[in-house]
Amino acid sequence: MDRITYYALKPWLPVHAPSPVFEQDEKNELFIGPHVRLAGLPGMAHIDTEQLANAYAEAVRPVLQRRYGSESDVQVIAVQAGGEKAVKDRIRRDSAIVRKRLATGNMSPNKAV
Repeated sequence: MDRITYYALKPWLPVHAPSPVFEQDEKNELFIGPHVRLAGLPGMAHIDTEQLANAYAEAVRPVLQRRYGSESDVQVIAVQAGGEKAVKDRIRRDSAIVRKRLATGNMSPNKAV
């Protein structure tokens, strides 16, 4: 089976993550989801291109800085996975959400896109 590469956002927070994702933060498994929320591995955004991931990172950075302090940052990382249909579907779905958020400027997790 072919390997595919997708991109994810890895936050750096100057404080501990909130309790719902504290354990993921402690294990260094904290990411940003497609709905601009901190998430563990299952909830992270699977983004199809590095360019889209970089644009999302630029949009998410000020949100993190408002929530967790001005030293908060985010980096784009490449992830490789098997090319199963479920992974490809997830990449398509998450990338579409990220594109909509960027197009509308909607970086509020409680507002649907």
